[in-house]
Amino acid sequence: MSCCWNRGAESLLPASRDSDFDRQVLIGFNRILDQGGVIRTSPATIQRRTLAGALGLVAQFSSEHFGKKRSPGEGGIAQQVVVDAVSPDAFNFTKVNAAERICEVEALPEERPAGPLRTTVLANVSPLATGHVLLVPQCEQVRPQVLTEELMLCGLHLLAKSGRKDFRLVFNSLLGFASVNHFHFHGLYLSYCGLPSAQLPVERVDRSIIAGKTTEGCTQIELIVDKCWYCSGFVVSAGCKPGTPGDEPPADIAALAAMVARVVQELQRRNIPHNVIIAPPPTERKQKKVFTGGMAHEEPVKPNAISPEVFILPRKPESELRTDAGFNAAVMEISGVLVAQSEEAYVAFEEGKLQEIFKSDVSLPDADFDELICKVAWLPT
Repeated sequence: MSCCWNRGAESLLPASRDSDFDRQVLIGFNRILDQGGVIRTSPATIQRRTLAGALGLVAQFSSEHFGKKRSPGEGGIAQQVVVDAVSPDAFNFTKVNAAERICEVEALPEERPAGPLRTTVLANVSPLATGHVLLVPQCEQVRPQVLTEELMLCGLHLLAKSGRKDFRLVFNSLLGFASVNHFHFHGLYLSYCGLPSAQLPVERVDRSIIAGKTTEGCTQIELIVDKCWYCSGFVVSAGCKPGTPGDEPPADIAALAAMVARVVQELQRRNIPHNVIIAPPPTERKQKKVFTGGMAHEEPVKPNAISPEVFILPRKPESELRTDAGFNAAVMEISGVLVAQSEEAYVAFEEGKLQEIFKSDVSLPDADFDELICKVAWLPT
C-alpha cells in the first residue's frame, strides 16, 4: 500500500476562488510588502525545491528569513510549560507597528450568546510565502497561546471565510515553536508555498480510523499511519447535526471544535507540546455502503458529512531538537515544508535523514503516544 493518498482531481467543493476575505488578506499583504520597511523577508527571495522520495517534502530557504526575524528580546519566550500566563513585559501583538495591520474580521457571529469575536489580521513580517498572515482573535485581550474550544471554533469560522482550497490555518503551542505567548493562528496559501496540489504533504498520508464516524451526530478520530510519516498524530472530523438533509450534508463545526478541544486539553493536561493544522474538507470522498438485513443488494449508510479536518500532532518539546538540525521543527516542518536555516542545510536536506531527525528528536515516544491513543479513542460519540 502506498504511503500517500491521491484524493483525485475531481472535487466535491465549488471551484476555488478568492472570497472577500481572501482579497482583503492578499491585497493588504501585498500593499504592505510594496510600501517597504515593514516586511523583513521578501517572498521573492525564497528558493524552493521538492525533495526526492515518497513523502513529497518541500524545502525552502531565504537568506533574509532567520537573520531578520524578530529577536528573542522582541518576541522570544523561554518556556517550561505548555499552558502559561502572559507576561505583561513580553512582546505581544498589541505592540506591533500599526503598519502591519491588514484588517479586522468577524470570526464568530454577533448573535452568539457571548457576542461577536473579532480577529485582527496582521502581515507576518518574516513570511514563509506571499499572503502569510497572523490571525489574532480579540487581540486587545492578549490571550495566552492556549487552544480552547472557543478559539478552535473561531479558527473553523475563519477557514470558512476563504474561498480557496489552498488556505490553511496552523497553530504552534508553547514548547512547540510558538515564539509569542499571545494567541494567534498562522494563515497561509499553499499555492504560494511551492505546493501546487493545494495540500500539505502530511494531508496525503494514509490514516486508520480509531474511533467514531462522520455520519450525523458523530465525530471521528483517525490515526496518521506512523510508518508513512515521521511524526504520529490524530485527524479529527465531524458528522452533520442530527436531522440535516441531503446526500452531502455540512459538518457540525461546533461538535468538531468541541472534540478537538477535548483532545488538546488532554495534551495540555500532560504538558505535551502540539502543532495543529485546520484544513478544508478533502476534495474526494468515497460513499460507504453496507449490506442490509442479508439482502442481496447494497444500500448506502447514512451520508458522511463534508467536514473540515483538524490535524493534531503531539510532539517532544522544542528543546529536544538537535542544534545542528538545520531547521526549526514547527508546524510547517512537521507538515512537510522544511524552512532551512542556511543555504548549506537547504542543499543538504535529504528525506531519509530528515525522517531520522524527526523520529528521534520531535515525534512523541511510542509508549507515550500509545497511552494517548487509549485515552483519545474513547472520546468520540
